[in-house]
Amino acid sequence: MENNRPLVTCVITSYKRNKETVERALQSVLAQTYSPIEVFIIDDNRGEGAESYSRGLSELAEGSDLVSVIKTENGHGGQRARNTGIGHARGKYVAFLDDDDEWLPEKLEIQIPMLEEDPEVGLCYSRGYLINEAFDPPRVTEFKSVKNATYEDLLKDDGIGSTTQAVIPRAVFDKVGMFDESFPARQDYEMWIRISKSYKTAGSDKCLYKYHKSRGTGQVSHKWKSCLKGHRLIYEKYKDDIDRIRDAKFNVVFHEAHYLNEGANEEKDPALKLKAVFKYVRAFFTSPSQFFVQAGYRLRKLKGNRRGLL
Repeated sequence: MENNRPLVTCVITSYKRNKETVERALQSVLAQTYSPIEVFIIDDNRGEGAESYSRGLSELAEGSDLVSVIKTENGHGGQRARNTGIGHARGKYVAFLDDDDEWLPEKLEIQIPMLEEDPEVGLCYSRGYLINEAFDPPRVTEFKSVKNATYEDLLKDDGIGSTTQAVIPRAVFDKVGMFDESFPARQDYEMWIRISKSYKTAGSDKCLYKYHKSRGTGQVSHKWKSCLKGHRLIYEKYKDDIDRIRDAKFNVVFHEAHYLNEGANEEKDPALKLKAVFKYVRAFFTSPSQFFVQAGYRLRKLKGNRRGLL
């Protein structure tokens, strides 16, 4: 270990991503001001064209003592890929990166001390930049996370976000378990809830990553049916606690309305639109104050996407 600093395992999950994009993600890890690290690229490629994508990943790892490629068995999506990485991790801490995102150079340098200073912290995250590639040129806005989110905070809303920002002690997974592979989406949000039930969380005010929102609909977060099911599974898993907190119940109903509305717009389906309207009405009566908070947030997000930082 260099300067007695703990080893960090970086897990980059990859599915049918072009070599140049994955290389951008990998280079952002290798450019970290923190060491020592080990990097696992989890090859989850399957189906048509899989061999070509896998070959590109192998080429990226060639000649590096830090980088290894691990092939998933019977690929099953991002959650199994992340669990595969966790299973191979030798580091005291595990940090995740999606193959189309980037870390800023000081990410680990800032986050690891936050974990080392308090052994009760089981999850460290940060603010970051959202790169919206639906615009030309891409629009850059700041993604803000709730600082030091509690279990109750996270039942009320996902105040953290993607796995790209998370650094987690390896021992935490021994206690709370791996990512839930039964979830088609939102397994990251469920993991944050689960960790926060047993540990404290720590969020950095600094922007330490870039989250790229692609032009297409390939990202799971854009698949409304999967996200709707994911939120419903979260409700089933934490029902007793959600039902006793009004704003947490609002979170469930509002997001059901949101994803139904996305589906109605995508599929031009009046019946789905009507279901979304009923859910929005129910959300309003569940918590009028939170309804207006969410409405204001989404308006500000829309304006931010249009304007951007750069």
